Amino acid sequence: MIFNNYYLWLLIDLGFVITDYKAIAVFEKNAAYEPFVRTMMNLRIQSILAGSTKEKFYKLIINSSYGYDTLNAEKFGKMKFLDKAGTFIAQHHPNHMGTKRISANTFAVQIKPRIATCFTSIQSGVFTLDNAKYWYLNYISNFMYKCLDRKRFHFVLAETDSIYIAISGDPNKDCHQQFESIVTDMQFYDQHVYNYLPDPNKDIYDYKKILGFGIENEGYELTSLGPKCYSMIVNKWNNEKQQYEFKPKITSKGISKSQQISHSDYVNVINKDIVKKGINGTLKMYDNVMSSIKVEKYALTGFNNKSIVLRNQCCCQYIKGLTAKDYIIKDQ
Repeated sequence: MIFNNYYLWLLIDLGFVITDYKAIAVFEKNAAYEPFVRTMMNLRIQSILAGSTKEKFYKLIINSSYGYDTLNAEKFGKMKFLDKAGTFIAQHHPNHMGTKRISANTFAVQIKPRIATCFTSIQSGVFTLDNAKYWYLNYISNFMYKCLDRKRFHFVLAETDSIYIAISGDPNKDCHQQFESIVTDMQFYDQHVYNYLPDPNKDIYDYKKILGFGIENEGYELTSLGPKCYSMIVNKWNNEKQQYEFKPKITSKGISKSQQISHSDYVNVINKDIVKKGINGTLKMYDNVMSSIKVEKYALTGFNNKSIVLRNQCCCQYIKGLTAKDYIIKDQ
């Protein structure tokens, strides 16, 4: 398993023991990405204050630098359209990746290029995910576990830049109470809470501070079947009606929104083991004839292949050589 230095140092502070290592890679410090992020964030905040739609543009620039540039797999594969003779020669090339037939004498051949261009520093691309783990672990271990009642909150799911937490708060208060009802050490909480969460007495610059947590959605019900596959009943403010409204926020990566998936479909997968099916439509051409193909696929299931699921429904990351039997569950 690979760790970067910040993530590894924090794990060691929390009791992680290293018995062996395979290799150590040294990277030069790259300080160019930090002022780029700060500049784009300041421009984004100014656009929000001015009510300009450029806010989405600046957000896209920051996200594109990592997602579309560093993680874009298209630049690692070059596509050529060849006839039978050219395809036969290309398939014997050591950089050949795959071949797909388009028509009777036309083939799409994918070849791995010798070089790939990336305008984002390699440090940013390699360490972004580990830095997210570091920041989550630091927030959870050095803040939440020290001042909140562990029995009254539960981690539902997490992504690279977001985390979803279910809180058993005060039933007499609404869903906007945050951690108020489960604080066990109020002095520690008041001292450190605004190092992470936004201070309501400050402006948007504090709400959008780098490496800070901004509250995106709050609601009363959250059902998750896996990463990027969840449904949440959010309670959001409607500017036109000047009141809060309950609306389902459905996220299903790789599933078309035209499948008419509802919040109850997520609940039925867990409670009733009902699989939700969907139809994906594609267009394909063969011998100059265009065909419409519809394939029925499973849209929502209870199967999770992104992590190791233990018998108490806890999800653990994959570690080479470990299975679910290697994890020890401490019964309360």
